[in-house]
Amino acid sequence: MINYAVARWPFQYHPLCKASKLNHLMFADDLLMFCKGNASSIMLLLRAFSSFSRASGLSMNSSKSEFYYNGVGQQLKDDIQQATRFVEGVMPFRYLGVPIKAGRLTKTECNTIAEKMVSRIRSLGARKLSYAGRVVLINSVLNTLYSYWASIFLLPKSIIKRIEGICRNYQWDGNAEYHRVPLIAWDKVTLPKEEGGLGIKKAQIWNYATVAKLVDWIYGKADRLWIRWVNHVYLKGRDWHEYVPPADAAWSWKNICKVKEMMKNGYSDGQWTADTKGYSIRSGYEWLRIQQPKQDWVPLVWNKWNIPKHTIIAWIIMNNGLNVKEKLCKIGYCTDDRCLICGSDAETQEHLFFNCRYSQQIMHQMENWCGFPLQTNRSMGILSTKGCLKQKVQFLVMTACYYQVWTQRNSARMKQVLIKPEKVSEHIIEEVKSRTRRKLKEPVSNTDKKWLAKWGIL
Repeated sequence: MINYAVARWPFQYHPLCKASKLNHLMFADDLLMFCKGNASSIMLLLRAFSSFSRASGLSMNSSKSEFYYNGVGQQLKDDIQQATRFVEGVMPFRYLGVPIKAGRLTKTECNTIAEKMVSRIRSLGARKLSYAGRVVLINSVLNTLYSYWASIFLLPKSIIKRIEGICRNYQWDGNAEYHRVPLIAWDKVTLPKEEGGLGIKKAQIWNYATVAKLVDWIYGKADRLWIRWVNHVYLKGRDWHEYVPPADAAWSWKNICKVKEMMKNGYSDGQWTADTKGYSIRSGYEWLRIQQPKQDWVPLVWNKWNIPKHTIIAWIIMNNGLNVKEKLCKIGYCTDDRCLICGSDAETQEHLFFNCRYSQQIMHQMENWCGFPLQTNRSMGILSTKGCLKQKVQFLVMTACYYQVWTQRNSARMKQVLIKPEKVSEHIIEEVKSRTRRKLKEPVSNTDKKWLAKWGIL
């Protein structure tokens, strides 16, 4: 058994050096050091840190400093404690927010991630966001909360499942808990936008891709202390590509080797073949996930000129996810599947947005206003207009029509109120004008100026 001592030194600013420029340097506020389990090596470290404190203005917080031992006798422990006045800590402990232990991480130890995600969701601003705002929050905030942990070790499957459950529930209901069936399956949501999803990362695959960064460091023999330690303790000159961990290896090392086997076919002669620039977490994620065919309606939905809340409704429509009456009747929520607006046919997505007299009137009035035809069938491939600016406005008009038709359908269901198509068209025109004015940043051609002036935008 190897004898060692792990010393944990939290730092604090020296009270007389608050204004010192040294305090603005990027120093760690909590230092973890491994050293041989003998008094001489520990005293050497203490002298080094005393010199560091005098130079930087940072001093050790003795009340929070601890030692953790392995294979060290009681007499040596007593000598170290007498020399340093540090207490003996109990493992596992947290370092930079992550639990440090020799064995496998448990669900309880990883629950911190889920608790942080739930606390963010419960904030007032997060609850009031629209579907579009929730997508941004998931990608920019919630996913980053677990990415730090995921870059160090493989998270338990139960935690991965809970993380995805929290993100899914928040996306569709604005809360961490959700008891209704989601509009779109999570496997579909986590696809890239060009393949029909929302671009939210799949947590399990992202975890593998981030840990694979450690695998790539070993392949590339990166100049890092940890890589030297791995080569000295585990590899010992053996080929990393064919390496098999021993049965008594540490749990974390076995996980790294497990990911190495998953990524093995992506390497040739120690080089990552999926990207000429070398391994990146993004390229690893794309390599691991199952690719899906690209959808022809993507340019319509993800047009940058579209209003975000209109974009999400259009995306749900393209994935046949809205709770129209046809779907509600199948699950026993209602008995009548007649269209709430016209009452002539069964309320399907196809009927509501493309065949209902109400939606057709709105589309026809918008065509008369903008002067070019709008797509009026389920196929959302190449549209009829040519010219970048004109097509962007066409997509903007179409997604605005879908959103307003769905809004009026819900108004008819909840409030028994239905606004005339003429009034809805006027509202859409004002939205399109306002959005186009905000998006017009570059000079436009004389032809474009003419029809923009005709619409009252310029």
